[in-house]
Amino acid sequence: MRKALMAVALVTVVGGSALLVRQLRAGDDPSVTGELVETYCYASLRIGGPAHATCGIVCAKRGIPLAIIQQGTNKAFVLLPGVDKTGLPPQLVSEMGRKLKVHGDVVTRGGSSFLTVRSWERLD
Repeated sequence: MRKALMAVALVTVVGGSALLVRQLRAGDDPSVTGELVETYCYASLRIGGPAHATCGIVCAKRGIPLAIIQQGTNKAFVLLPGVDKTGLPPQLVSEMGRKLKVHGDVVTRGGSSFLTVRSWERLD
């Protein structure tokens, strides 16, 4: 019986370690591709795109959060600065309504998805 329990424990530890390593490797450079939006007009009015960029920039400068709407899933990732006590870079805000690939760390809390911004590239 003791050998069986030790075998189960060993399999659990090895299997769990393999899954952790796999997750860490997959998360080395997470990125999300999609449209940059300000969340108020996107959520309440379903407005976005280049035609809404000027309004979105004004709202972002007034504190409305930004998000990337993931291409293919339409899942919203609220953007967070890469460093505490800072804002999002003004250069990123000026990309409003464009298709971007944003690199950072994905965090999910209570059903909400966030992406800390390390870097980005314009795709359109």
